[in-house]
Amino acid sequence: MPRLLLLSDIHGNLSALKAVEKDAFARYPIDGIVLLGDIINYGMRPNETIEEIRKWDLPLYVNLFGNHEKAIMDGDTSRFSTERGRRLLEYTKNKLDQNALAFIQERMSRSGMAETEFSGKKFLFVHGSLHDPYWGKMEQEIAQNADYARYDFVLCGHSHVPHLTEHFYSVQNPDYRNKKRVVFINPGSVGQPRNHNPRAQYAYFDTDTEAIHFNSAAYDIESERSLYPSDLDEFYSERLVRGI
Repeated sequence: MPRLLLLSDIHGNLSALKAVEKDAFARYPIDGIVLLGDIINYGMRPNETIEEIRKWDLPLYVNLFGNHEKAIMDGDTSRFSTERGRRLLEYTKNKLDQNALAFIQERMSRSGMAETEFSGKKFLFVHGSLHDPYWGKMEQEIAQNADYARYDFVLCGHSHVPHLTEHFYSVQNPDYRNKKRVVFINPGSVGQPRNHNPRAQYAYFDTDTEAIHFNSAAYDIESERSLYPSDLDEFYSERLVRGI
């Protein structure tokens, strides 16, 4: 049963990613890494972020498209809520080099989700949610959608807010009092957290013992902010300071 480093929503923030690497690799024995989507956009160093990921000598068990990779590749920005968001996506698209584009096209899963099994336990990895893999709000679906009952663990991103939830669905299983436990894990955002903690956030998951550790690593926020050009909306650099 592998011990996993769970990362989501890096968003081109190289300083935050390096802080997570330094913290996590010093703390934990890690067998592989899970990327739950949105490694690019918002931050100013998408190419450098992808190049950093390429350097890892640990296996990528999962590497999902998020809504930002999907929008970059298919050009559909209809679900972006603001014009400033569309402009920034176009800025990032124009900035991506050929190596970064090749990584997105060849190394990331376009479906936005993946399923696997470890020692009889079923895992769903998804950026958003089961029925809306790119944009879905997992927190709103958990109690309402019994389709999740076929999994044991569901790992997601997108919200930029870490969470750990155990939900018990009604099933026909007298040995467990007709309940099925499903564990939902969101590691939070590496590069653009929105839980009022501006530090780079990640999770460690030992799938054997089911130990789950949520962590946050300090990084040089002002250094990242200094990379934003003056013609981009300052909202995207300012939100890094407060984690909003």
